[in-house]
Amino acid sequence: MNKYLVVIPSDPIAAYEAKGTSSWLKDYYNPNGYFDQVYVLSPRENKEREAYGLKIIPVKSNRDYKKKLKKINPVCVRAYGGYWATDYANYNRVFGIPVVSSIHDTNPNLIHDSLKFSDKYITMSNVIKKILLENKYAEEDEVYVLGNRVDLNTFKKIDADVNINVQSIRSKFPSGKMILHIGRVSEQKNFETVIKSLKFLNPEFFIVHIGIGDFTTINPIVEKENLTSRIFHVSKVENNELAYWYNAANVVCNPSKWEGFGVVFIEAAACKSKIVTSNIAPMNEFLVNDHQMNYLVDDYENPKRISEAIYKLLDAEESNNDTLKIIREKFSKEVISNYEILQYKGIQDKKKYKSVTYFFWKFNFILNRYFNYGLKIIKIPKRVWKKINSYL
Repeated sequence: MNKYLVVIPSDPIAAYEAKGTSSWLKDYYNPNGYFDQVYVLSPRENKEREAYGLKIIPVKSNRDYKKKLKKINPVCVRAYGGYWATDYANYNRVFGIPVVSSIHDTNPNLIHDSLKFSDKYITMSNVIKKILLENKYAEEDEVYVLGNRVDLNTFKKIDADVNINVQSIRSKFPSGKMILHIGRVSEQKNFETVIKSLKFLNPEFFIVHIGIGDFTTINPIVEKENLTSRIFHVSKVENNELAYWYNAANVVCNPSKWEGFGVVFIEAAACKSKIVTSNIAPMNEFLVNDHQMNYLVDDYENPKRISEAIYKLLDAEESNNDTLKIIREKFSKEVISNYEILQYKGIQDKKKYKSVTYFFWKFNFILNRYFNYGLKIIKIPKRVWKKINSYL
C-alpha cells in the first residue's frame, strides 16, 4: 500500500526559492524517501507543478482542499508553523486523517489556539514543548522534540587558506575580521545590537549580513554611527553554499532575542565556527558555553557585551569543540530523519484521533457559545474562528 503525505507549509514554495533555501526541501518533507509521494496542498500556492520531489497543488476553497485530501488519502496532514497552516488543517479536517503540527517559534503570535485540535506535535526544542504543555495545547505523550537537521557532508570545516570558494568570498570584502550575521532584519534577530557593537571593536572589524528585511530602521543607525563602510548586505545565498561563508567568517554573531531552534547555530557549529549568541533556550541547550568556540551572552542587548564576547572568542585557541559532538549525535540529517520517520510510523499505528467533521465542530461550538454546553475539548475559541476565516 502506497504511503502519501500532505504538507501545508507556512510559506509558499516560491518563498523558499527566493530565500535560497529550496535545495533541502526534498529531504526536509520526505525524510529518507519514506513516503511514495509528498503533496503540497495550500491556498497560498498559485500554480500546479512538480519540484524538489513534491507535487505542489493549489487549493481554491475549503471544499476543494477536502476533496483533494480525500482523493490522496495520506498517512496524515503535516501543518508547519503552528499558526495559519495549523488553523487551516484543523478547520478542514477529513475524518480518519490525523493532523500533525510542527511548531518552530516561541513567539506567542505564532502559536494559535487551534493547536489543541491536532493529533501530534513536533517541536524544534524543549522550550517550545514547555509552552505547549503549560498552555494546555497538548498532552505530554503527544509532543515530540525533533530539532533541526544539518547535512554534515555539506557543513564542515574547510581550509580557508586554499579553498577557492572561501577565498572568493573574502576577496569581495576588506581585509580584516569578518563578523557574519545571518537572518532577516527583525526585532527577533537583534541585528541592531550587532551593528552597535562595532563602536567598541577595532576598525579592522566589519559585518557581513545575509538576509532580507526592512532596512529603514537599520540605515539611520549605520549613518549616525558612521559605519557605512563597515557593514555589507547580501540578500541571498543558496543554502548549500552557506558553508563557505561560515568558513570565511572569523566569528558568527547572532544574539537573537528568541528562537524556536536556530538552524544557523548548528550549521555554524558543524563548520567549527566561533559563535556569539544569547544565553537563552534553546541555544544554551546545545551550544557549550566554553568561551573558546561559543560565547553565550547574558546581556545580549548590550553592544559592549557583544564586542567583549567577540574579542574573547578570537583571542582564545580553538578547542576540541564539545558542541560539534552534540551536533553529530543529535542533529545530523541522518539522525533527525530516522527519528522523524518513527513519528510518522507511530501515528499510522494510532487507533484514535481527535479527528471530527466540520459539522460536529460547529455544532459543539454553537452549544458552547449559546448554551454553555458541549464537549469542551472541541470548543473552538472565537478568536481562532476569526483567524481561520481571514485565511479562507
